[in-house]
Amino acid sequence: MWVQAWIAAALVLTLAGCGEASGTGVDPEPETLQVVLIGDSLIDPDNGCTQGCLGFGEQFTDQVASQLGTGAELQTVAAMGVPDAVEVVSKPGMEADKIAAADVVVVEVGFNNALPDPETGIGCSTWFLDAEPECLEEGVTTYGDLYDQVFAGVKALRGDKPTVYVATTTVNGNIVPADAFPDGLLALDVQKTGELKAWAVAAYDRWNAMLTERATGAGFQVVDLYHVLNGADGTLSWYPEFTDDGAHPNRAGNDLIASKLAEVDLSTIDK
Repeated sequence: MWVQAWIAAALVLTLAGCGEASGTGVDPEPETLQVVLIGDSLIDPDNGCTQGCLGFGEQFTDQVASQLGTGAELQTVAAMGVPDAVEVVSKPGMEADKIAAADVVVVEVGFNNALPDPETGIGCSTWFLDAEPECLEEGVTTYGDLYDQVFAGVKALRGDKPTVYVATTTVNGNIVPADAFPDGLLALDVQKTGELKAWAVAAYDRWNAMLTERATGAGFQVVDLYHVLNGADGTLSWYPEFTDDGAHPNRAGNDLIASKLAEVDLSTIDK
């Protein structure tokens, strides 16, 4: 009798082992990857894409899922400026927890800082054409140090976990024609429109060169939205093709940004 009992027990263990390998016989659900988009108001499609179009973050998340054959979920983290992004990555809380759990992190921050603003206390104490080149360079360098903190903070939250790190350059929304936006930069002095535009383009050239250098040095892939939306020399306005209000991407803008994000190399997390 003990031989029969031993055989029965062995059969139970064998069947249990098979069940552990195959479960119910149904393949397990694909892993859901976490995509985190850290950004300002550009990341919210409701701000510039009000007719039900899909934001670039949502489109990119779908692209990640499709390319890797997994589920993917988008989480957004609001940071209206670079200093805000520093706080997000360095302060414990729900937003930092989102980043810590992210398989893909995209940093889109800088739209609200790239044009020198004396009220921030960073860089020049005067506006526009009165700003001296030395203080403009000083301001960009200071923001470069802040970007370093953002990128380092993101990577510290992730630790040694496989992660796709992405940063986007910053589109120039301040060279929209004065007749289209009477409250815009180029409408401040219609007699000096050419000078104001050249000043703004130079500011964004400096900014995006700095951002690219800092992001690349930190191991982030750079998606260059600046030259895609403002042209090879930075002088093209993204209005009206890619924005309706001069500050946020419309349907075409979201689609274009998503198409550039689709070029990101996901091999780090491709299992």
